[in-house]
Amino acid sequence: MGIKHFGCVRFDSDDPNLGGWAAVNGGSAFRISSVGNLDNDTLWWTNLSFAAVHGANLNKTPYIKRTTYLNSWLQDGQIEICNGWGLLRRSHTEKAITETLSGVFTRVMCFAGDTYGIQYNRTVPTHDNLADELRCKILPDKDPHIGTEVDSALWAAHQYYTYCLTPYANREETVMVRFAVPAVAYATEMLNAIVPTDQVEYVPAEKLPPAEQRVEWVINHPRPALVRVTVSNIHPDYVNVIAFANGAKAGSNRAWISQPELLLLSKYAQVEINALFLFGGYDTLPVESRLPQFTAMQAMTPSAEILASNHWIGLARENCFRLEPKSSEYRAISPRAAWMTAIDRFVMFTYALQLHRAGIAIRRYGAGAVTVIVPKHNYRDAYEIATSIGLIAPPSLISDIEVQDELQSYV
Repeated sequence: MGIKHFGCVRFDSDDPNLGGWAAVNGGSAFRISSVGNLDNDTLWWTNLSFAAVHGANLNKTPYIKRTTYLNSWLQDGQIEICNGWGLLRRSHTEKAITETLSGVFTRVMCFAGDTYGIQYNRTVPTHDNLADELRCKILPDKDPHIGTEVDSALWAAHQYYTYCLTPYANREETVMVRFAVPAVAYATEMLNAIVPTDQVEYVPAEKLPPAEQRVEWVINHPRPALVRVTVSNIHPDYVNVIAFANGAKAGSNRAWISQPELLLLSKYAQVEINALFLFGGYDTLPVESRLPQFTAMQAMTPSAEILASNHWIGLARENCFRLEPKSSEYRAISPRAAWMTAIDRFVMFTYALQLHRAGIAIRRYGAGAVTVIVPKHNYRDAYEIATSIGLIAPPSLISDIEVQDELQSYV
């Protein structure tokens, strides 16, 4: 039996055995006493964390999805979507927020079903996030393992975020704000990127040009390269933002990087190339990877932004569990995924650098956004600088600035 409806649940705390609000298909919200009140004809998107879902053994209940189902690249799930669209408790009741999220979830899932051919009436979605659901419809075959050494190099080079080196800040006096690029336009840009083919050959150091010529040789090479590097002497003005190897996967010191990241690092640091893999050539993504068409009005809606982000991020991940049921560090990471995440971080670096030069502390960047640290009582500077360079601010920031300006007039 499949799914007939789509619902949202917001438990009062991170515990499925306690009460909360629930709404189905964007309808009126109602109270529940525990997860046991939820019917199995509905796909429920909850605000439960990974720990809560697994602690209650709900990970074996496919019609219950945890908070990050719609935005698996962000840890806070529903909270992030609420922050991004101004659905805050100070402005809306928990009942109203649940109803709004239920409507967004219903529109996203119905569009995904109609556009990507996900047949909810026949089966319950089996993945724990929408990005993997879409990826398996766009590219249903798992990415192959190329070879032990190449797999290891791709795994080391693949990274979703750059976590910056930030100065000490009093948490009681600062807040993190996520500024994002327009999601639909950015997804289109990411999907137009050229990526390496799977054919690859190893080039040892003795077959490379002299050490001082290697960086330029690789950057200008017509074939994509995955290079083993030693990075040092990062320019002191940019070391906090570049933060090379900060946020790398456990057990990796980021010795391997792709060409886009080499291009970035070579401008601000000393880079030595020790060895490299050369891929056969560049290729565009298959026609199946194209983003669905959205009108200009549709592109500004939460559902279009969520779908567009899940579409390209689904192609920039390792094989999902349903395609390759192993621990994540043993699943294949394709050259496509390594290049797409590198291109994304390269583009987001250009925004982060502008904010950094303006004196704003950067927390991290990647996945189409830059997260910054700003003083709680002075949002205006960060807002004006970020929006002037094309980033979108959370709508609640505008009302906060208005309140701050009003209060400062009495000082």
